[in-house]
Amino acid sequence: MQLRIILIIIRGMTRISNGIHKIAIGALTAGLMGGLIGMTGLTSVARADDAQTQLTFTKGHFEPAKLDVAAGTPMKLTVINEGDSAIEFESFELNRERVVQPGQTITVKLPKLDPGQYHFFDDFHHEVAQGTITAR
Repeated sequence: MQLRIILIIIRGMTRISNGIHKIAIGALTAGLMGGLIGMTGLTSVARADDAQTQLTFTKGHFEPAKLDVAAGTPMKLTVINEGDSAIEFESFELNRERVVQPGQTITVKLPKLDPGQYHFFDDFHHEVAQGTITAR
């Protein structure tokens, strides 16, 4: 659709004097190329959905127990269970709960977080495994 609009504009510019025509086509080409580069991910700006953090459950606790993440950025949280029994990664503030079998790895997608602290724990073992995610 955008390419069709650009072609219509270029056809209309054939009536413009040659010098202005070249400047206008150059500007349109630069704008189109910028859009294509942005769509293909060739820019140096990281996409928000690329943010990824890892938690490992081992010997009855999460490592690390405290995570710092960027506020306002969606992320993927990888949870690895290196323990001998199933765990349940749970967070009331994040509205997430997922069972992770021994030796299994899961990915928990998190939305853009407001600045603050979000607690998580192993719902199968309340007495030991707890942690916090701090969005700054």
